[in-house]
Amino acid sequence: MNQTRLTNLGQTSLLLPVFVVLLLAFFVPLLAIVPQAFGGDAIARFVRIFVGPVYLKIIWTTVRMSLEATAITLVVSFPLAWILSRATGTKALLLGLLVLVPFLTSVLVRTFAWIAILGQRGLVNGTLLSLGLISEPLPLLFSEPAVLLALVHSSIPMMVFSLVTVLRRIDGRILLAANTLGANPLRAWLGVVIPLSIRGIQSGVIITFLFTIASFIAPALLGNQRQQMLAQVIQSEIETGADWPLAAALGITLAVVATIIVAALTILARLLSRWQRPGTLSAAHHVLAATKPDTSLLRQQLALPTASWTSAALWRLANALVPPMYLALISGFILLPLLILFPVSFSSADVLIFPPPGFSLRWFETILGSPEWVEAALTSLRIAVATCILSLLLATLAVLGFGRGRFIFQGALEAMVQSPLSVPAVVFALGAYLTFSRIGLVDTELGIIIAHTVLIFPVVFLVASATYSSIDPSLSLAAASLGANPWHSFRTIVFPLLLPGLAIGGLLAMLLSFDESVASIFLSDLSVKTLPRKLWEGIRFNTSPESAAVSALLLGVTCTVIIVGMAFTLGRRRSAGAPGAIAVLTKPATDAE
Repeated sequence: MNQTRLTNLGQTSLLLPVFVVLLLAFFVPLLAIVPQAFGGDAIARFVRIFVGPVYLKIIWTTVRMSLEATAITLVVSFPLAWILSRATGTKALLLGLLVLVPFLTSVLVRTFAWIAILGQRGLVNGTLLSLGLISEPLPLLFSEPAVLLALVHSSIPMMVFSLVTVLRRIDGRILLAANTLGANPLRAWLGVVIPLSIRGIQSGVIITFLFTIASFIAPALLGNQRQQMLAQVIQSEIETGADWPLAAALGITLAVVATIIVAALTILARLLSRWQRPGTLSAAHHVLAATKPDTSLLRQQLALPTASWTSAALWRLANALVPPMYLALISGFILLPLLILFPVSFSSADVLIFPPPGFSLRWFETILGSPEWVEAALTSLRIAVATCILSLLLATLAVLGFGRGRFIFQGALEAMVQSPLSVPAVVFALGAYLTFSRIGLVDTELGIIIAHTVLIFPVVFLVASATYSSIDPSLSLAAASLGANPWHSFRTIVFPLLLPGLAIGGLLAMLLSFDESVASIFLSDLSVKTLPRKLWEGIRFNTSPESAAVSALLLGVTCTVIIVGMAFTLGRRRSAGAPGAIAVLTKPATDAE
């Protein structure tokens, strides 16, 4: 017993470095916002925010557009998540890549693509003009619909992955049983699938809402002054250095508003989840009655009238036509903004025009021959490598520290490890800027590495934890019975089986750090310019195909790394016995507990 306690204590002690890093690099920066916001004339500052018409309108616009984008994303993504949850083999791999590639592509790149699509001489206006449907370009850019399009496009991967983990647990035979009892497909979906997927809907809605409410890139590049959002105003205040206390107060306002709405959404989801407990519903009596042998009911279901047969035939026709049409539309919506960058980047024009008037490599020659672009790329690469190493180290310590057993406060500690995923990135970036500026870490590679590690290592932890939970614990017990000590057992058994998950986590850390925009824009300036920061400046002040060429290169690198990583993972899958790449990425976090 004493030996077991010592072993568990030594295992739990591995969590100490993880929480030291979280305390110093995450919670302290968040707390640093409070004295800035409430110092000096705090009352007048918050009165200005909550009473003045300017900031009240910004708060309302932020909440409204975030909820609209979240609702649209849920409606658009749910069928894709359902199809992905039912898919197997090559189809599942292709659908997973369809969702994964945009997720690992920079938000800046995806947003810039909408400029090429919606601009006055972009894809939409160019097509309509060539068809003679309009006589002059439509004002599609710098509008609320443009911002919503970009937010929805960026949010689809997060919503799909949140839904898939729950939808995979739903037995498809439930729909067949509902149909046997007389429910049409629509009623079966609304009465069976939706209630059983409430937990996934809740997770996806909260993650998407937190992402959209903290977005400032889409409204800054695609919106106008009338559609300003809170995060956009915070970034503007920090960039100009006009009023740091006001920026801190706006950051607290954003966090409070987001917390209130997330709490309301959680309560709503809890009420709706009562559908999953038949005992609380009066319909339970009908379900129980339906389970009794009633031959008359069976005869009624078999003796369908002509109208019912016609309705069933229409449903079968719709079931055959709608899914392929939906997949074609959603695939086009997801991939078009990314694919449009390639022809635009080879344009011979000086401005964004689609279709390009001619073919030219001059923009790639300009980028590759520019010391500023090359230095920005090398800076981002160095930061990404350091972030990858630190994230893997912290994630491995966290996975081994939590282990398989249960101990007091484990749930709370795991929630703390994952807490950077639930805080709006712009709020953390604001706190990091205020904290790092006091110790000389702003505009340094070390400061950006610390910020990236805090934001990214929880993702690596979730992937590694899902892989660790799939390892058979009896292997370690067998090794111990043969005389192997814990270190030898870990080195020869656990680590080789955990390696595929760590490889996927490292791949994600590299890509996410290389493309991370929010912290990079806040914490870099003159001395250190990352590629996202350089691209941000290029898009804001110069919408030439040069930025499209940079975006195309980033997208090409991302796709290449994903393909190599998938090939490595699938190659080791059988020998290591680990889940496939798509399965690991969509595996629920609860499986790791």
